Amino acid sequence: MRIRTCCQLALLLAGTAVATAATAGMAMPSALPASLMRTLPERAAAVAAIEAQPLVLRARGEKAAALARADGRQRGPHDWIAGGQWQSRDAGRDGRFGEWELSLQRGVRLPAKAGVDRRMAALELEVGADTLADARHVAARGLLQAWTEWLTASELVALAQAGVAIAGSDLQATATRLQSGHAAAAEHDAAVAGHASALRLLEQARLREQEAHLALTLRHPQLALPDSAPRIAVPEDERIDWEAWANRVEVVSHDITLAEGRASLAELRAERARLERRTDPSIGVRALNERDGAETVLGVFVSVPLGAGPRQAVANEASALAIAAQADATAARLETRLRARTLARRAALQAAAWQQAEAAAQALAQEVGRMERGHALAGVDLADLLATRRRAAEAAMAEIEARATAFLAAASLLLDAHAYWIDEDGHSASEGHSAAHGQP
Repeated sequence: MRIRTCCQLALLLAGTAVATAATAGMAMPSALPASLMRTLPERAAAVAAIEAQPLVLRARGEKAAALARADGRQRGPHDWIAGGQWQSRDAGRDGRFGEWELSLQRGVRLPAKAGVDRRMAALELEVGADTLADARHVAARGLLQAWTEWLTASELVALAQAGVAIAGSDLQATATRLQSGHAAAAEHDAAVAGHASALRLLEQARLREQEAHLALTLRHPQLALPDSAPRIAVPEDERIDWEAWANRVEVVSHDITLAEGRASLAELRAERARLERRTDPSIGVRALNERDGAETVLGVFVSVPLGAGPRQAVANEASALAIAAQADATAARLETRLRARTLARRAALQAAAWQQAEAAAQALAQEVGRMERGHALAGVDLADLLATRRRAAEAAMAEIEARATAFLAAASLLLDAHAYWIDEDGHSASEGHSAAHGQP
């Protein structure tokens, strides 16, 4: 009884916390950032890719299984049992008689057990729906990460290709000057090293892009990739209340509702196991025909199993599992809150970090331009120019990585808030739910 009371109190406190969050953040905090939405793939294709994921298909099976379990709980555990026998009685001097007996019986589920079973059946359906919704959410996260990685790798390839073209021009020009006697061998060696370094960066970028492309196409074949990857964009001047989006994540999170549903279901199982210590009686009717019909009997009988030792052990186990499930629900709430708050801070701070990275990249690009003009006038050594270009390339790569990180933080937070691809209930558009709030 003490265990049951503790679990019920914990569930009550959890429900109060969720209700408080719901009043604060159920509505969409603001319009979705247009710059982020332009970076994402087209909604219909993304939804199709999400729906085709194996974990979503598995969750559909689990939901169907939950429906079957709910139907079984509604019907109850008892079946009709029909019995019969025939025997030949030797009555000595009176002769031999044929006799038969027929019976029909069924267990009777006690009212308290039937009530718990009905509540469990309803909760099974909710947990099944949450399981499917949570699987969709996990699949959507995977798609977002794979898509962002492909965009990032594609931009790095384009940057590396430009670097190879410039390094190739430098090498060709230096070789021409070396042949005419206007360049030293050391300058030519520096150009060769610069070109080789640019080729190495290109090969690394191509490998990353090929791996990202392979992962995206194999895991999400329904997603038709464009000929050229769109440029990653992050909100700049848009005023976005990231904390409000974080509040909404806690309200719509199926990580929380699924864990709490399983905890409630475990508590009901524990209650059902406690009730099972009192066994269900069986009631039946019996008809006998004796001495070839000379005697007939029609009766009603009741049977009750005795002994509750093993049933008590099962009840204790179920109560312990209910406590464990409640701990899982508490952990899910904490982890969801931590992830939402972390993403909200990342979305704000990473955007600022990207702006700093962009400023650094632009400044170094301007320095490269000045160094190139100086080199053309023979006032800057090629080695100095190549060193400046190397720093500029590193800054440009850092800008791309920072922009991708800022985009992924913001897009992940909005996805957890069910702002796009999945609606408030976690069901995708493939089941007839319309896209709202400008979702792509």
